[in-house]
Amino acid sequence: MKLLDILMEFNPWWETGRIQDEFSKLKRREIFFLLKETLEKRMIEVIVGLRRVGKTVLMLHLIDFLLEKGVEPRKILYFSFDVEKKELDKILREYEEKILRKRIKQTKVYLFLDEIHKLENWEEKIKVLYDFSPKAKIVLSGSASLNLMKKSRESLAGRAKFHHLTPLTFREFLRLRGEEIPKPEEYEIHKRKLDILLQEFIWKGFPETLEMNEKEAKEYAKELVVERIIFRDIPENFRIEDVEIVRLLTEIIFRNPGIILNIDSLSRDFGRHKKTIRNALSYIELSFLIKKVSNLRGSFLAISRKNRKGYPFHPSLCLTEEEDKIIESLVRSELGAKYYWRKGANEVDFVLKNERILPIEVKNIEKVDKRDLKSLIKFLSLFNLKRGYLVNKEEEGIIRLDGKKIIIVPITKFLLYEKY
Repeated sequence: MKLLDILMEFNPWWETGRIQDEFSKLKRREIFFLLKETLEKRMIEVIVGLRRVGKTVLMLHLIDFLLEKGVEPRKILYFSFDVEKKELDKILREYEEKILRKRIKQTKVYLFLDEIHKLENWEEKIKVLYDFSPKAKIVLSGSASLNLMKKSRESLAGRAKFHHLTPLTFREFLRLRGEEIPKPEEYEIHKRKLDILLQEFIWKGFPETLEMNEKEAKEYAKELVVERIIFRDIPENFRIEDVEIVRLLTEIIFRNPGIILNIDSLSRDFGRHKKTIRNALSYIELSFLIKKVSNLRGSFLAISRKNRKGYPFHPSLCLTEEEDKIIESLVRSELGAKYYWRKGANEVDFVLKNERILPIEVKNIEKVDKRDLKSLIKFLSLFNLKRGYLVNKEEEGIIRLDGKKIIIVPITKFLLYEKY
């Protein structure tokens, strides 16, 4: 197919004035409302995320927004390097000569380049494009975070802003399903329905799975997300030959959310060199399949590289039937948690560090006992903090012990309303 024909196929709005109906009818993700405010700023916007989370649809929704605003359709270019392997300079030259009929540097244009990491040496090419095209707004996307984030943060320093498009959150799931989120004061009335919807959400983390049953959604995640990343993306992006160890490590984490990633043990168990294990775990995490959670030893200045835990990036990737582990994985995903704490027999599931330090313990139980608070109290005392959360199935309230405040909250209420 000729390059011009490819461009026409990717950009139907040049003729119709609108994006395809199948995409325009889809509801917008929450990040859309943030990104649409950046489209007139002199900055490269970089959208990164797991396969199938909706990066392409997000780009098309941004294009739709520009068209609705009255931007001339031919001043908007979309190209996917995942579908076609073409050189950027040839694409832009064809666009300038056949469509725009002007030089890009002479007029305001919007360039949406999808799966940009598939383009060799893309960082330098985008840097040159940005520097010599001051009127162009550039929006990039990609799935391989190492290529997109490590290299580009160096090459595009001061030129690019990164946006992480995650799988669905519980709030987004409800909104995309057309479910109204009740006001906090009406929570008790709707709790049973929310609990049922939460169980459905656990295996529907991807927008395209919303209308699927559980079996279909799990097959979708396995075949279109996990297997394509393991057998296609990781070998391509990281030039590895031992794909089997990537598969084995991914599976063991999916079957055991929260597993301690002991490199020595994994090396012995799988008969691979420790460096091979470390590299494989890094590639899996950099492809957004898993998230490592680090152990706080004494402070945030003493984060241990040992005893890191591994979690599926989203609970819909879990391969376990243990509800406790699935719920723990769900809370980690929603929080974006990077830390946990363990000292002796005491352990707190997750620790957040934003403006303040906040410990969060997850218990898949209906009745909270004071013994369930022991580790939280220990952590609060050690770090001289006043407040922590215990997330559970049913119970709600506040317990004060030794000058510490433990907020006990049901999981659905925590996910929908708490400002942590």
